[in-house]
Amino acid sequence: MERELKLRIPIEDLEKLRHAPLLAQSKSATDPPKLLTSTYFDTPELAFHWCGASLRVRVVGGERLQTLKLERSARTGLFDRDEFEMPVDSDTPDLKLLLDQISADTDCGKLIRDEATAARLKPVFVTRINRSAIPLRLPSGDELEVALDEGTIEADSGSVPIVAVELELKHGQPENLYEVALELLETVPLRIDHMSKADLGYELLVAERSDAVKAQPVQLNKRDSIEDAFCSIARNCLDQVHANERGVVSGHDPSSVHQMRVGLRRLRSALDLFADEIPAYAGLGEELRWIASELGAARDWEVLAGSTLERAGTCASPDEILPVRQVCEQIAANNRQLAAAAVESARYTRLVLQFVTWLNRQGWRDGMSDKQRGSIDRPASQFAADVLRRRHRILIKRGKRLAELDDHRRHRARIAAKKVRYATEFFASLCPRRAVRHYVDALTALQDDLGWRNDAVVADQLLKSVPRVSPDAASGAAFARGYLASRVAADHQTLKKLWKKFRRLSPPG
Repeated sequence: MERELKLRIPIEDLEKLRHAPLLAQSKSATDPPKLLTSTYFDTPELAFHWCGASLRVRVVGGERLQTLKLERSARTGLFDRDEFEMPVDSDTPDLKLLLDQISADTDCGKLIRDEATAARLKPVFVTRINRSAIPLRLPSGDELEVALDEGTIEADSGSVPIVAVELELKHGQPENLYEVALELLETVPLRIDHMSKADLGYELLVAERSDAVKAQPVQLNKRDSIEDAFCSIARNCLDQVHANERGVVSGHDPSSVHQMRVGLRRLRSALDLFADEIPAYAGLGEELRWIASELGAARDWEVLAGSTLERAGTCASPDEILPVRQVCEQIAANNRQLAAAAVESARYTRLVLQFVTWLNRQGWRDGMSDKQRGSIDRPASQFAADVLRRRHRILIKRGKRLAELDDHRRHRARIAAKKVRYATEFFASLCPRRAVRHYVDALTALQDDLGWRNDAVVADQLLKSVPRVSPDAASGAAFARGYLASRVAADHQTLKKLWKKFRRLSPPG
């Protein structure tokens, strides 16, 4: 099993990192780097890649090592995967050496047992890396290796440079990798890496794109404590955030921005939900609001340029709407670049590393009294029921005469509905399934209506700024604003019916 935290670093900071206090204490810090040449092999149709594996032969001095890695998705930069490494006598892989290592009933196991596979293997890309490997022994006794890498990944289709830092756990607890990364971040601006070297190599061969990732259902156990539930929910939210980082950085899919933003909203809601029992550390809320706002502008302009103007365009001349759409699409693209830069920043890296360290270490226990620790050890089921009832009451209060509320008060009701929805989904596995389904269905319909109404309010504000950017788009922007206002007015009865239907229900706890 290999456990590595992968980070990227500007090439101009690599030597500075070598002299960081944590690394300078090691005698190996001044050793010259070693050249690692690794040739990755696959079949012409990339069968190993498609079954989630990478196969390489690495030359180090006069030795050759064959390595098979079963790739898994990284969690906040931590690659936790099965690795099978053994010496070989030639420059090409020997699949027979893997037969006792890989189960025959897996896709990869079937592949290496197919006699035709070995004959069809060919080099697909090569990595040439100058590596400085610095062993560290922490005061806790944990052992890890810090690898400073500089080199290239080369394929027939092109090459890419790579400058990276890898923290590999040799012995101890994975959370120590995050703490070491935080200490190194004090010296140079590191960034979490979302891709392994194999990922980068295959990206030269295959034009793969990272799809937007929705939240997975939270699975809680009836015997879970409040603290157990918090940890499961927080990690679930963090998984959604991290799964969409790569898509945000690539900038190709606006949906990744949306889903990462949803993940952040869910995480902020979870922290608020548990705040009385498990208070967040100082500054966390501010940093989460910062990254959410960096994504928010991109998302708002995407919605306007897409679905909002598409609906308006059905009732207007294309010549009138087209200039508006072009302006909005360009502003949206610019904001996607800003969102990508935020996710690539050292500030965001610090936020993630600090949060994961706090979560893994259960940092909230520091300074807690015995009574407070006893409180978070209580069963989560009763806590969940109390939370759902309380949040439901807040929504009912804020939603009184919902269809007649002004934009500000309706926005507060929408936020309350969102918090109820997230809380219900967080605790759904502790509640009767049928009750959850009916409640969430009615709440979802209400949220959808409130959501597009909020989009209309935001769009109206954005459209006011469009003529200043492009006078040619002024008439189209004015038409779109009028169209949205008419749609909101026409929705009055629908919102009344949706609210009436929801108001009859009781929370599922």
